Amino acid sequence: MKKIITVITIVLIMIGVLAFAGCQDPAERAEVDLTFDGLGSKPCDEVALQAKPVDKSKITLSEETTTDKSVIESIRYLLKLSNQNNIDIDFYAAAAYGTGEAYIPSVNNMVGSMDTREWRIYDHGEYFFDSYGLVVEGYTRKDDGSKGSVPNGIVGLISNVLNFTERVYSPDSQTFYKIEDGKSTVDSFKKYPSLDAITYKRPDVHATSVEDYIKENFYRNSFKDYITDDLDYEEAITEGSITYDEAQGIYTIKCEINCTNETALDLSIQSMKKSSGTDIFKYARKSLTVEIWECGLIRKYVNSNTWEATLLPTSLKLEGSSDNYYEQWFTYNEDEIEVMVVPEDVKNTVMGK
Repeated sequence: MKKIITVITIVLIMIGVLAFAGCQDPAERAEVDLTFDGLGSKPCDEVALQAKPVDKSKITLSEETTTDKSVIESIRYLLKLSNQNNIDIDFYAAAAYGTGEAYIPSVNNMVGSMDTREWRIYDHGEYFFDSYGLVVEGYTRKDDGSKGSVPNGIVGLISNVLNFTERVYSPDSQTFYKIEDGKSTVDSFKKYPSLDAITYKRPDVHATSVEDYIKENFYRNSFKDYITDDLDYEEAITEGSITYDEAQGIYTIKCEINCTNETALDLSIQSMKKSSGTDIFKYARKSLTVEIWECGLIRKYVNSNTWEATLLPTSLKLEGSSDNYYEQWFTYNEDEIEVMVVPEDVKNTVMGK
C-alpha cells in the first residue's frame, strides 16, 4: 500500500502545536465490502495451469507456531512461489483495505486514525490501480481510557492535507500514467470497490517507465509483486505455522517477520521513511497471514505491523508509534469480476485524452 498510516505523523505534529478546544465527531467509518463476485474464488483449471503448483514434498505442516527450520523453509518456499506465480500470470484482480492508528504520547497522548482502500487489475499486459485514503478520527487518549476532543477545524484541515487518491494505468506494462487529483470521502469508501468511487475531474498525467515505476514504489522484482520483503535473507522469518485444507485445496501461512535486522525489510523501510519524512524509523513487529491455492496462486494476503519512529521535524524529538492492518484478496477468473471491469473513460482520463 503506497500511502500508509505514516502520514499521520504530520497530523499529530500539526495538532500538537495547536490548542485543543471544542469537540470533534470522528468521520463515519465505511464498512468494508469485499463481496463482489469472484473475489477469493478458486482459479479455474485453465488458469491454474499457468501457475507452478505447490510441490508437496517441500512442505512441512505445523498447526502450532514453531521455529522449526523445515517449517520456516516451507513458508519461504510458498511465499516466493506464489509471488512469482502472481508475476507470471496473464490475469488477476485484487482488492484491499487498510486501517491504521498512530500514537504520540508526548503530545497530549494524541491518536490519529486513517483508513485506506485499494484495487488493482492486471489483464494481459494492461494494468489498472486505484488507491485512496481518508482520515477518520483524531483524539487524545485519557488516563481512564476515554477519548478527548480535538477541534473540528483542525481535523478538517488535516483531512484536506492527508486524504489522498492515486490512479495508475499502463496500456502495455512498459509506460505507466498516474494522476492524484481525485477526492476520497466517506461516500467514496462506501462505493468501494466500484470504479465509480473516485472521480477525477482534472487529469494531471505523469508518464514513467516500468523501471522507474518499480523503483519509485519500492517493488523488489515487479509491479505485480504482492510481497517485497527479502525472503532470501536467512533469518527473514523467525517463526510460523502452515496448515492445509484438503477439501478446499488451500495452504494457510501465519508467520512473524524479523524486525531486528533491517536486511529483510529494506524496501519496506525505505517506503515508510519516504512517506513519513523521517530517517529514524523501525518496525517493532510485522506478521503475515497468507492463503495460497495448491495450484500456487495467492488467495489472500494480510499484513499486520507496528512501527516506532521519531517524527518530523526531528528537532522536536517527538516519539511515536503506529498499528496498521492491510488485507488483500485475489481472483483470477475474468468472468466473475464484472463489477470491476474498467471502462474506456477510466483509461482516457488517466492518460489525459
